[in-house]
Amino acid sequence: MSTSAQPVPHPPAKDPADAAGSRRARFAGRAGLAMIGIALAVMLGVAFLGPSAAVPELGGGDPPWSLRAGPSDTPVILSCWAAVIAGGLGVGAGLYALRRGWRPARGILPAGTVVAVLVLTLVPPAGSTDVLNYAVYGRIAALGHDPYVMTPAWLHNMGDPVGEFAPLAWRRAPSVYGPLATWAQTAGSWLGGGTMAGTVLALKIMIGLAFLLSALMLDRLAGPDRGRRVRVHLLWSLNPLMLWHVVLGGHIDGLGVFFLVAAFLALRRGGAVAGLSAGVLLGAAAAVKAPFVLAGAGLAWAARRPAATFPAMAAGVSAILAAAYVTQGPAAFGNVVGKIGSRSLADPWRVITDPLGLGAQSSVLEGRLALGAALLIGLLLCRRLPPGPSGLDSVRPALAWCLCWLLTSPVQHPWYDAMLFPLLALMPAGRLDGLLIARGIVTTLIYLPGASGLLQPTALTGWILEIYRPWVAPLAADLIIVCVIALSLAGALGFRPASPRDFSPRSSGLQHQDAERR
Repeated sequence: MSTSAQPVPHPPAKDPADAAGSRRARFAGRAGLAMIGIALAVMLGVAFLGPSAAVPELGGGDPPWSLRAGPSDTPVILSCWAAVIAGGLGVGAGLYALRRGWRPARGILPAGTVVAVLVLTLVPPAGSTDVLNYAVYGRIAALGHDPYVMTPAWLHNMGDPVGEFAPLAWRRAPSVYGPLATWAQTAGSWLGGGTMAGTVLALKIMIGLAFLLSALMLDRLAGPDRGRRVRVHLLWSLNPLMLWHVVLGGHIDGLGVFFLVAAFLALRRGGAVAGLSAGVLLGAAAAVKAPFVLAGAGLAWAARRPAATFPAMAAGVSAILAAAYVTQGPAAFGNVVGKIGSRSLADPWRVITDPLGLGAQSSVLEGRLALGAALLIGLLLCRRLPPGPSGLDSVRPALAWCLCWLLTSPVQHPWYDAMLFPLLALMPAGRLDGLLIARGIVTTLIYLPGASGLLQPTALTGWILEIYRPWVAPLAADLIIVCVIALSLAGALGFRPASPRDFSPRSSGLQHQDAERR
């Protein structure tokens, strides 16, 4: 008896729109990684050329070694600007592709992170002289003096091999860093063998290791979802803005991030022990730099249940901060509080205060503007930010209160964003991504080249000093503040939920099934 032939199943036809979208996602992802790689290569090249407008003098003979080629100001400045802009655009392109289903090959981002951190750690710092200040304060403490009272000028005037290279801008300023930062700086001085180059290298190795451990913990907090893990690497581990400031620049903020991320990881378990551990770690972060305590708002919100968690966390924070500052004396606390009345080049309110002739110090008007805007933005973000990641209730309010301060404070620097990007990396994709990457680029450019206070007069340096710093950058920062407020009021900080079509298995073979949950 014959049987009728069964029809041969045909695979569903590919939608041309899906295929085109998949190609765009792949192109954007690959272009993003290429721009990140180029940015990091340029940063490495600027540092390896040796002392310049972007790279401070450390003394010869000891690592970190460089070519000591003596490049002129203009190519160094242009290279730094190009690297920062390309790096920020690369992160943005990667995030765009990630939302549309692109995933890089497994292992390429962690491997790239390790290589980038290693090479950027072993070359001289670039873009800032802050790590030299750390070395000087550590040397003062290692010699048995108080860095919160003794100024670097004393060490410089006595001809000390570390003090000889003390940056001029901070030569008459005692330390404003927390006690834990001072202990790290002292350890760096002991390990560095009494030279500026050796101390800087020791500090950079310490901070580079903290950066890598933070990346590892963030990867764990992201969970098994591959899209969330790629997002963490794009916004933190391989973010050229963070690698420039934290690893290459050697800013002590990287050590604070390590303790902060560890606090979020500890609190996931819940209970009194977890609360106490998270509190101790949060206190340690604040003992590196005081603003890290702002993230405690998120941790406190997450610690409200079970009932024993919050008291334990509060006890941990109080105990570690009290113990840390008691060991240093009242000058340590007074110096930190004294920063409240100051302002920085990245002050977003200078477009108002400068024309009024209110001077270099933060005014009462500026303080009121900053406080009012911070409270408004903080409350809006607490209500309007998209839901945070499952099991990490602490991240959303922590991001809200850290961001409102970072956007509005008269005292801010681009490396302060090291507190912000780990929190942003754990949140779902949203419009804050592009705004904060743009802000990171704008504020970073203000401080470039970073190692020379006196630049050769050229058309480029004149534009930076007379137009970009006092007008373009503050106006851009104010525009970002307005955008954050407007998007919050409109409820548009998050992207629309992904439709099933966006992550269809037939979208040109991309692995959409592990796309980021929103």
